[in-house]
Amino acid sequence: MNRAFLVTMPNYDDATSYLFSYAKIVAEHAEKINIKTIDLKRPRLTRENFTSLVLKQDPLLIFFNAHGSESAIYGDKISESEEILVEENENHYLLKNRIVYARACWAARSLGMACVAGAGGCFIGYKTPFSFWIDEKWSAKPLNDKTAKLFLEPSNLIVESLLKGNSAEEAVDKSLNMSKKNIMKLLRAKDEPGAVASIMLLWSNIEGQEILGDRDIIFG
Repeated sequence: MNRAFLVTMPNYDDATSYLFSYAKIVAEHAEKINIKTIDLKRPRLTRENFTSLVLKQDPLLIFFNAHGSESAIYGDKISESEEILVEENENHYLLKNRIVYARACWAARSLGMACVAGAGGCFIGYKTPFSFWIDEKWSAKPLNDKTAKLFLEPSNLIVESLLKGNSAEEAVDKSLNMSKKNIMKLLRAKDEPGAVASIMLLWSNIEGQEILGDRDIIFG
């Protein structure tokens, strides 16, 4: 297993556009601290390329930004259809013995369990939808969207912490603490439009997050 970092970066709708922008921050940070970084984005973000790179480069850390289901994580749109990158009972073996963070809906419910069953490694993900609100006036500039920042900065912190050498459990705890701080800020401004809805969604992400497998694993 190599001390390399692979990040998927689809970009074909509002949700993936925001995830793309925030994943780019993490990829640039990894490169600045001299970590071998493989950023998969269009046109290279295909199942074939993903499989080839995982087998050849053998990255210890994989960060998915995608739509997902209980048994699959998607990549980009190929010929107007979302292509599956990883699917339970098909090629989930690719994720075994690695550190995986799937910023995708539902993937920890079944796929994540399969990835750590009878193997080492760790799968961090969600047994429910990973959701965030956006301010549509900033849809062309996601990083200027203060509403989305409440959700996406804490999730970025998981990977940023892993890259710094924190254990999987420490990385998740730091992310949860940031989310809780954001909830406290919103509670102090709960009369502002959208504050209560954001609190509820942040809490839903906290409740839905799972850390499966080896909690003490580090990217080292």
